[in-house]
Amino acid sequence: MALLLLAALGIRVAYIDAEPYHAINDAGTYNRMASMIATWGDYHTGDAPRSGAGGSRGPTAYFPPAFPYYLAVADLVDGHEAGGRTAVPPERIEMAVTGTITVALIGLVALEAFGEGAAWAAMVLTALYPAFIELSGILVAENLLVPLELAAVWSLLRARRSPHPYPWIAGAGVLAGLGALTHENALLFVIPFAIGAWLAVRSPAVRATPPAPADDTASAATATRGQSRRRPGLRALAAPLLLIVLVCATIAPWTIRNAVELHSFVPIADETGITLAGTYNRTSAGDKQVPYKWHLFSHVPSLRHFARHSASETEVQLSDKLQQAAINYIKAHPTAPLQAAGDNTLRMLELEGTFAWRASTSALNIHEPWAGIGVSGFYVLGLLAIAGLFTRRARRAPAWLWLMPILYWLSIVVVNVETPRFREPIDPFFLLLAACAVSAAAEGLAARLGLRGTPVRSGGRSPQLTRDEPELVQMVKRLA
Repeated sequence: MALLLLAALGIRVAYIDAEPYHAINDAGTYNRMASMIATWGDYHTGDAPRSGAGGSRGPTAYFPPAFPYYLAVADLVDGHEAGGRTAVPPERIEMAVTGTITVALIGLVALEAFGEGAAWAAMVLTALYPAFIELSGILVAENLLVPLELAAVWSLLRARRSPHPYPWIAGAGVLAGLGALTHENALLFVIPFAIGAWLAVRSPAVRATPPAPADDTASAATATRGQSRRRPGLRALAAPLLLIVLVCATIAPWTIRNAVELHSFVPIADETGITLAGTYNRTSAGDKQVPYKWHLFSHVPSLRHFARHSASETEVQLSDKLQQAAINYIKAHPTAPLQAAGDNTLRMLELEGTFAWRASTSALNIHEPWAGIGVSGFYVLGLLAIAGLFTRRARRAPAWLWLMPILYWLSIVVVNVETPRFREPIDPFFLLLAACAVSAAAEGLAARLGLRGTPVRSGGRSPQLTRDEPELVQMVKRLA
């Protein structure tokens, strides 16, 4: 495993060394925000006109804070608190390390959900997946969201077989909160995480029950019956409640900061108006090459009057007006969200033509031919993932695991999709399915060749789970 992770890191560092990069668009803002945090400890845009997003008056809460704070760590360690071009190389190395952590975490998730063979396959596929290698060389918030979501998933899977599940559930709650502070859409993960927490405590099959004293069998049986009656009730509900409370507690300091700085209730970010208005307008809908491609509102003729007055408005005021403009457009064109979802889904799956993915990768400053290699790699991954859907491993995984990519897809296809960036939090689930297919094929080939050895465990439980037999022995003793 150590050699595989070193190889994954080496591949990413080699790509960074070979591919020049300039932090443009959102990446440039992340770099600037990280410099402010490294110097002053917070976004430090001031209150002057055009200091906020969209030309509004600062202060700002447009970008969720976790990723700029994460980049600020590299600035502080490397001594580039001033940001700018000199801060980008160490920040890219930080992204390469983060991508390597993703390789390790996807292996841990696959180990818990599918077994050893799938874990190795998932790590190898993730280490070599071209899109993840490319993303490890640029500055995007999704690079941080992916390891946070995987770590939260792993914590909940570990809780299923732990005699003390609540610390694992608590960890998942904090990680989910950090994920939401990285990307607002990750708040939707709280739904499957709460289900996973509830099932982890409710399920009696994975937790060993302490043996009853020999001289008090009747009392122990009564206590056991009482526990079985209570478990699906208050005790089981305590787990998702704990997770949700810790998610809110993790987000709360930033919400308080926004209330103090912006004098408004902004839980995480105030980007909704600019984001929605950039998609739902005549210019975006009428784009012949990339329908419903997002445009900055100041570049949209029907919305330019908002830009002319933005210097006298706060971010919250500007966001509210643009949000209302987007709602008005949807009222006038009720099918627009469905049309946007269809076009963005095609774009997410790289099925809308070469112009679409070239426009997306150009906005991220990913150059050809690397961009084309990334698209081809996704096609291969997609075919493997489809094959993985038909394996027993995939069917035995908890259902809430597969709810995560569905919810995230729903949250972005009606707004904006740039590949591979916006698909990055969904790609780990394609990789997990592909790993199921690869490991199943490897085991089938080994069986055909008559190879013998230690069988690879599978079936949704970690190989370390060996408490089933002692638990059966205890049950038999009690019955006796």
